Amino acid sequence: MTTIPGINIHVHMVDVDKHQIRVEAGVLLEKLNTEILPSYGLALSLLAAISEQTIAGAISTGTHGTGYNHGIMATKIVSLELLTGSGEVLQCSDSENPDVFNAALCGLGALGIILTVTIQCEPAFRLHEIQTSTTLDDVLDNLDSNVEGCEHFRFQWYPHTDMVSLSKVNRTEKRITETRSSWFWDKFVGYYALEFSFWLSLFVPSLVPWINRLFFLIFASLPKERVDISHKVFNFECLFKSHVTDWAIPR
Repeated sequence: MTTIPGINIHVHMVDVDKHQIRVEAGVLLEKLNTEILPSYGLALSLLAAISEQTIAGAISTGTHGTGYNHGIMATKIVSLELLTGSGEVLQCSDSENPDVFNAALCGLGALGIILTVTIQCEPAFRLHEIQTSTTLDDVLDNLDSNVEGCEHFRFQWYPHTDMVSLSKVNRTEKRITETRSSWFWDKFVGYYALEFSFWLSLFVPSLVPWINRLFFLIFASLPKERVDISHKVFNFECLFKSHVTDWAIPR
């Protein structure tokens, strides 16, 4: 076990053998992914779509990733320190204040302020992602086989069309693949033109089906494949500000 006083204010303890790390609750997932964990050869087992949030915020709101055999991010927390409304600091884990621990893991901040968290990580790994397209009916008809046929599965439906973009992800030992970027397609068309099109649709709502069909054909209709560091595959570019709701629907 290694203790790191003063080297990084975000890191309180690292246990390389157990693949555990204790960090301040306010550290951003992005900083964990790109700076802190790589320096110890570690990675988070799962992530949500974005990493511009704190670890405490992620676990307190039930933030989740994908994967039939994976829980939400809070299931990877070994212990935490909680500052209660009375000023008491509680050490919480499965063996110490277990009721408070379980409640705080998705507590929306109602129990107090989380000060530090100990995260169960794993050795750094790479992911192989295969993206294809199909119809919404096909996805729903084969949902069980899709979900159980890979480690991580997600799909994006383009409203006003019957088309869906599928993503199937598995761990791999393959080398990281090089990706080419194009300012014109990735930024001008994929960001500015799309955002402008959606802005226009506020005044002409009938444009929405045409916009979705067009951008599906440009960016999601062709198969894609890549291998990269885990967090780069788990996360994806959300482009601009979005309004999002999460739903849990039994299969």
